[in-house]
Amino acid sequence: MRILNSVGAPFSRSLLVLVLLALGAVTFTACNGSRREARRGEGEDLTSPYLPKTTGQPLFQPVKLASLQVPLPHIPDAEYVNDDTLCMVCHDTYAKTFQHNVHRGQSCEKCHGPASRHLITRGKEPGTLLNFRKLTPPERSEVCLQCHEQNQCEPGSAWRTSVHAHHGVACTDCHTSHYNVPPGTPPTSLDMARDDRPIQQLVSLIQQQPEPQLDQASIREASNHMGAIAPQVCYRCHSSMQQYEQIAHPHQILGSNGFTCATCHDPHGKIRQETRTDLCLKCHDQSSPTMAWHSGTHFRYGVACTDCHNPHPNPNVQRAMNIQHTNISRPKRLPMSVDEPQACYKCHADIYAHNAMPSHHPIKEGKMVCSDCHDPHGQTQGNLTQPTVNMVCWRCHAEKQGPFAYEHPPVTENCGICHDPHGTVTNNLLKQPTTFLCLRCHTGHRTGPTFGPHTGAGLVDVGTNANLQRAFYTDCTQCHSQIHGSDLPSPHLPKAFLR
Repeated sequence: MRILNSVGAPFSRSLLVLVLLALGAVTFTACNGSRREARRGEGEDLTSPYLPKTTGQPLFQPVKLASLQVPLPHIPDAEYVNDDTLCMVCHDTYAKTFQHNVHRGQSCEKCHGPASRHLITRGKEPGTLLNFRKLTPPERSEVCLQCHEQNQCEPGSAWRTSVHAHHGVACTDCHTSHYNVPPGTPPTSLDMARDDRPIQQLVSLIQQQPEPQLDQASIREASNHMGAIAPQVCYRCHSSMQQYEQIAHPHQILGSNGFTCATCHDPHGKIRQETRTDLCLKCHDQSSPTMAWHSGTHFRYGVACTDCHNPHPNPNVQRAMNIQHTNISRPKRLPMSVDEPQACYKCHADIYAHNAMPSHHPIKEGKMVCSDCHDPHGQTQGNLTQPTVNMVCWRCHAEKQGPFAYEHPPVTENCGICHDPHGTVTNNLLKQPTTFLCLRCHTGHRTGPTFGPHTGAGLVDVGTNANLQRAFYTDCTQCHSQIHGSDLPSPHLPKAFLR
């Protein structure tokens, strides 16, 4: 029995060691496997410590809506007359204005359908002609799309899947076929735009207003757009957007740069894809921080200007701030403001977690933002505002820059060796408690009378004395307080960075 016990104890220890080694090997293999998987995916999905590793598609995803194509409305038992002079007998007013219209070469029946029954009944029988007021929005649009299926604006398929179409807007809600509404015609007021009446009634109210005397060029411009002059026609539904016309800024609607709603939005489709970056770079080019945007990290990951910049920020002064414990939120105002750091947290969720650590830069307190250290349009490592990490840190922590007579090599190399700037659980943004951090490079005070930094000092081995361990391995900076560098030599060793 004694023999079994004497043999069993070493066997159990050996078995435990083998199990631990196997677990370590499995963990190592899993880690390496995940790294190899990440390397294999670099061709399709870029990886970076500064952006989400799952970034495979652009942050902006266009809205995908079903097509609202409906049958073209028709009038039963009616035939085409092909004689507009018969229409002019009763509709002379329409005919006169139609002569200056972009549709002046089209027949009345092209839009209103065959008019034989309408002529026979002299218009007294309802339903003998296509009445746009009684057609559904998709049907009104289909009448227009029979000619504008492939036109200079957008293909008809784009309109049928547009946001406007899915919100019950038809072509005739913005464009008028009979009346020309040249620039300068008083648009709908804010009160009228907020009216609950159907948009067709609002359009008719505008059409009934007297037309101002304008030159032929303005009349031709209005005629080409069929009365849909942005932004006035947009204010009928989007009345809140008029505030961007009343406040002066570089992106002001109808301002010095000539921005209108149609500059970025395509009313016949969706948001213009080129407005997300390419349109911005036409003005923000060589003389701006975005001059090398196409070589930056954000561009390589499919980030566009409008993913961070709000094209419709709130221009009003915020009267009350949102204060939650230490979090202070005050969104920036015009123009194209970026709501930092929330805009950054959309992709950098891990940094949001770090900023909530006990030791963090005062981002939550509203004293600084991400762009104080990072340049989102930059091309340096980590999109820093300076070429190196140390140069960014020294802008605020100049006392750590030196030069010192006795320099600490990790400090001059990279502050990130010891500190995590986004937040840690340890004081002073240290990655680990001080002693553990120092012991990564230094062996500690395992000294004797013949070896170590205190050679000949007669010190006993600190590792063999519990009281000395408590004193020497509690916090190295209790003695080595000048850890970033010193100009004074230490008693025992010049580069000991003592007090």
